[in-house]
Amino acid sequence: MRRARRLVGAVITLIGAAAGVAHAAASGSATELSPDLRPVLILEAPLGELMLVHHALPLADRRAESLALKLGHWIAAPIVRRDRVERRAALPLAWQTSEPDRGFSQVLLARLSPVAANWPWRTLIVSSSGPESNSQLQTLRGQDAVVAVVRDELVDLEGQVEFHVMLDLTTVRAIATTHETRVPVPVEYFSAPLTADSRRPRRSLALFGRDGPLDLQVSTAATDLSQFLATTVARVSVPDSLHPRNPTLGELRLHPRCGECRASDPVVYLQPGRAWVRVGKLSGSILALPLQSRRPVRAARSRGP
Repeated sequence: MRRARRLVGAVITLIGAAAGVAHAAASGSATELSPDLRPVLILEAPLGELMLVHHALPLADRRAESLALKLGHWIAAPIVRRDRVERRAALPLAWQTSEPDRGFSQVLLARLSPVAANWPWRTLIVSSSGPESNSQLQTLRGQDAVVAVVRDELVDLEGQVEFHVMLDLTTVRAIATTHETRVPVPVEYFSAPLTADSRRPRRSLALFGRDGPLDLQVSTAATDLSQFLATTVARVSVPDSLHPRNPTLGELRLHPRCGECRASDPVVYLQPGRAWVRVGKLSGSILALPLQSRRPVRAARSRGP
């Protein structure tokens, strides 16, 4: 009797083991039959220190002539010349910390790491240059990818400064085939301006110290950008007919301060306190702007490049 029980137990054990092997084999076959078709994300993060930038805002000829008549040529010339030339410089020494780039690249990569979330891309490739990104693309024949080239700067508005991120976003489908397509979309991200005069930097030390308001804006921008990239890549895998309807700017309760925006411009992504707007007047460029007022307010200066 005992021998019979042992024999039955051995048979049950063998059946269970065989079932486990069969299940593993079936799972492997299912995996082989269902390859991961999610896009690849190729990221070029900013390199080097955060620079202070004064963008060129050329004066109209009449305005330049008026200044020359009122102030005299030698006084007006530096003003006119300054506005016609873009200037880039290191942050004032009083605004610098031990992190030359304010930690933006490090925070962005941390937000995009595989352990941070279940991202919609198959893999993340970090590139250091355009040629390297193109080389990586050639290894993805027949697949889809999103290439994100990120740059940042601190814009000098003469009395205010504004953290600004530029994102060149390119969706590449059917890579390295006769059906390959590339759709580029320029994206610009603006933080709320900070009241600070770069000519008198010591008056605003508290804004630029470690973990101060600027560092907070940099960290927030990295988080916002990672979430926007996730939404963009997820849409690549979904037919256009299944994309949710985008609200228009005019349908929002709050609005950004934007001189180029129209009420009919679609909001492609909405975050608490921020709207990512595809601006028709800027040929479809996307501006990521803080939501501020209940009615659209035209900006005093251009938001465009």
